[in-house]
Amino acid sequence: MATSPRPDAASENLTEEDGLDSILLAIENPVRRKIIRRLSKQPSYQLQISKELGFSQQLVAKHLDAMEGTGLVSSLMENSPHGPRRREYLLNRSISLSIDFAPNLFRARLFSFDSPEIEAGGDSNDLFRSLNDVSKRPEESGKMRPLGSLISEIDKRLANIQDERSVLLYVRHLAMKEVAKAISGMPMTWDEKKALYQLINERENSVEGISRTLKLREEWVREVIANLQRNL
Repeated sequence: MATSPRPDAASENLTEEDGLDSILLAIENPVRRKIIRRLSKQPSYQLQISKELGFSQQLVAKHLDAMEGTGLVSSLMENSPHGPRRREYLLNRSISLSIDFAPNLFRARLFSFDSPEIEAGGDSNDLFRSLNDVSKRPEESGKMRPLGSLISEIDKRLANIQDERSVLLYVRHLAMKEVAKAISGMPMTWDEKKALYQLINERENSVEGISRTLKLREEWVREVIANLQRNL
């Protein structure tokens, strides 16, 4: 069965704050992001990166070392036809990062698509089948056109998903505005309103989870939820 990406196991759960923070810290510098973009095209050498991006070798070396320390970049020594051996740098991880924030919303998602371990379904299966069919072709020259078409189709689907995601976030934002307006008019204490927000906005319905997030006693949260269920 074909598979699709799962959350990265490198830090057990990359949606946890420590995994998110480490990636954000690694790419927060615009110089690093330009280096990552350059390495996304193909592996390269420190001097070559320096010349192409217009940065000093010292600056490029500093950021390459930092990113290699976090595991985003790796390097290996390669023979040079015109001189001593050179260190070649390449991207070491394949990561997708998305962060949404607004009033009553904060959601961060970080995962690696290096290791496909979740079973694919729906529209993804036909893409896996197409890739599998192309990979079985005996001649390398005969693979370029269908592979290009497959990548184009994937990019088109990703763009459509992003467009739909933008619309869904906008509608959600409007809905949460209505929630806030409705809750503000309810005869509740502030803590009761926070508990209701937690139920609606975070989809957290366990007493333990709400108690832990809002730092309220479990007994009190249990009583509030019972009252909300009776009154709403």
